[in-house]
Amino acid sequence: MIFETIINGLKEKFGDSDKCNWIPERLNEIETHRLNFDTLRFKILELKEFGFLANVKGLYSYISFYHMPWTYYSTDSWIAVGPYLIGKKFFCKIHKVSKDPISIILNGDLPQFKKAELTIGEEYKGLIVKIAKYGAFIDVGYHFDWKCGSLTGLLHKSQLADNENFSDLMIGQEILTVYQGLNDDGQLVFCNNTEKIEWLMGKPQELVGQSIWAKVIRKPDSMIVDLLVKGRYKSYLMLNTHDYAPKYLTKIKHAMNELPHGEIINCEITGFNEKYRTLNVRWLVEIDTDIIFDNSILNNLDSKTLEKIIALKNKIG
Repeated sequence: MIFETIINGLKEKFGDSDKCNWIPERLNEIETHRLNFDTLRFKILELKEFGFLANVKGLYSYISFYHMPWTYYSTDSWIAVGPYLIGKKFFCKIHKVSKDPISIILNGDLPQFKKAELTIGEEYKGLIVKIAKYGAFIDVGYHFDWKCGSLTGLLHKSQLADNENFSDLMIGQEILTVYQGLNDDGQLVFCNNTEKIEWLMGKPQELVGQSIWAKVIRKPDSMIVDLLVKGRYKSYLMLNTHDYAPKYLTKIKHAMNELPHGEIINCEITGFNEKYRTLNVRWLVEIDTDIIFDNSILNNLDSKTLEKIIALKNKIG
């Protein structure tokens, strides 16, 4: 089938005229390149069942998936990536030449790519080449237009963005992903979870020592109160005696139970827990609680007075 395609292609291009007289000469030239182990450039023309129809030195040729410049896990991966390789040029050696019938078999399994420098935290465009139970394998060689060959790494399903469903991913799908570095086995690792990426890049950690606002997140019918610094970093309110004056500590514990969902409080970032991706915060009671407690907000003030005090608190915050 492959050889028929090559012959028919030649006939379509040149017909049966004397223009094909140069073909034997070109085949002899190709054979000389084979004997000399010369490296030649070839162009991928069309995806076939087990390889590609290609062009080398003006003649149709064939290269199997197993003799491409890189390998994949299965034929399915090549079929998925194949359409994105049409028109791309790589280097090869001539594996076999036959004159009757005419066939040229290529071998592209030789060093030929420049080294790609991936930057941790940078976003790259890739193609999904395999899906396993635990994640998807992404080839970001696509990002470099294959000039660096194949650069395949793992996007574990736990590293997907919140709006992505692992079951929706498909082989051959184009995907944007962020490089995380190498795992213990030297494998490329990718991540699509923005929160994890920011922690990897050290952005939340840079907030330590800063005074900043945090939003109260209260779950319905629950006494648990969470804080989000800058609206996105989970935070833990430290209630150590050395963080507050004695007159504030009891009030703070009580106030946390009274703060409504969505309330904004002013905090100082005192540390972080990288394992659980949380920031440690100290409530800046000098700004917030002086106004609240010195005026006894929690002691049944009338609504008008309460509104004035809250407005003053918000103005200062």
